[in-house]
Amino acid sequence: MGKSISTTSNTTTLANQAPEGLDDGLSIVQINQRKVIDLTSPNDTDVIIISSHDLSNLACDINGAATALYDVGQLLALIHYDKIETHTVPAMARLTHDATDTWASLLYEKLERINDTLALTGYGKEGNQ
Repeated sequence: MGKSISTTSNTTTLANQAPEGLDDGLSIVQINQRKVIDLTSPNDTDVIIISSHDLSNLACDINGAATALYDVGQLLALIHYDKIETHTVPAMARLTHDATDTWASLLYEKLERINDTLALTGYGKEGNQ
């Protein structure tokens, strides 16, 4: 079933068995609701379900890396058009290097975790060199 939203609900009540004559009124109720948003096509053979929290983290990391790359581009344009004083360029280059190196490390770490999951599918690992 492609491109659908389904909700499952499971309610389980477990009664605590108190010793005879003692009833503390304790009952445990477990409610589990799950909304599944299926964006797969009907011919997809491998489907991986991840939490919206994990997907949000991926989106935040991609946004952070894209912002850092945009900033590097802006800095290079300023250097190219001589909008930054010459003595400031080395300091800006160091900051740019540190930022891009940090984001590259974070993304490679995230990629490795994604690749562990992809290895279980028919796709295999991405970005192998």
